[in-house]
Amino acid sequence: MLSVFLKLHLSVFIAGFTGLFGRLVSLDAFWIVFFRMLLGGVVLAAFLIVFRKLRWLGFKGTISCMIAGAILCTHLILFYLAIKLSNVSIGVVCVSTIGFFVALIEPFIVKTKFSFTDVVYSLLAILGVLVIFGFDSRYRLGIAVGIACAVFSAIYSIYNKRIALKYDNYSLISWQLLGGTIFMAMLLPFYYLIEGQWSLHFSFSDAFYLLLAGVICTAGLYYLQLQVLQTLSAFTVMLSYNLEPVYSIILAMILFDEASELNTSFYVGILVIIISVALKTTKSIHVANRVRNIGN
Repeated sequence: MLSVFLKLHLSVFIAGFTGLFGRLVSLDAFWIVFFRMLLGGVVLAAFLIVFRKLRWLGFKGTISCMIAGAILCTHLILFYLAIKLSNVSIGVVCVSTIGFFVALIEPFIVKTKFSFTDVVYSLLAILGVLVIFGFDSRYRLGIAVGIACAVFSAIYSIYNKRIALKYDNYSLISWQLLGGTIFMAMLLPFYYLIEGQWSLHFSFSDAFYLLLAGVICTAGLYYLQLQVLQTLSAFTVMLSYNLEPVYSIILAMILFDEASELNTSFYVGILVIIISVALKTTKSIHVANRVRNIGN
């Protein structure tokens, strides 16, 4: 059991590291996501084929997974664009507002009961971002893009939860990465029309970090997550992933000295977001305990 928790927190740490590629790689957000999806998809598919874990999910299932991959790509492009326009800390804090959009969107898509409490708690996270937005004008465009990123992240989370109940998780992730890569390839002509050039100039460090992003922080990360979910509950994993933005911010402050780029409004805003996460976590634990007691 100890090894499972070590894998869990290793996966959380790796997830926290992914935002750093927005500053470590000189390429723009589009190319970071393109190579991350391509390399991650190839490595994971090859691994699953060798160990005979890759399954055909039928036409409908495969298309559903590929659509999820396209939504995931859109989220990631906006995520890295937000970081490029601001910094890692701002980017990951904006994504922390995902809870608000999940609480708002999920009842309409999944037809679940609307939770007024979830919306109120999540509004605290929005308030935290607004504090940062209102008092620090340097990163307003990055914050706006980060909020859009959170919207797509919420859509992906809801959509993925629906299809994850129907299909083998290893195959699901692999087909998602393939679908994301195909989606990115379809965007290439539009990228050229917008940019007027390919803007694809590698340095050795870019190649190294993209390889790391694809192999370790995509294929390796998803594989670790799936292994952990075989032993631990999705609830335990979800709570642990609340640490992801904390890891990202700490690493960004160590590697890029981002503390010098942030003012008091950032720390006030992130405190409000932490309170929001703590309240939602407390509620989730209470609900889980109540369900467990009913089961007993």
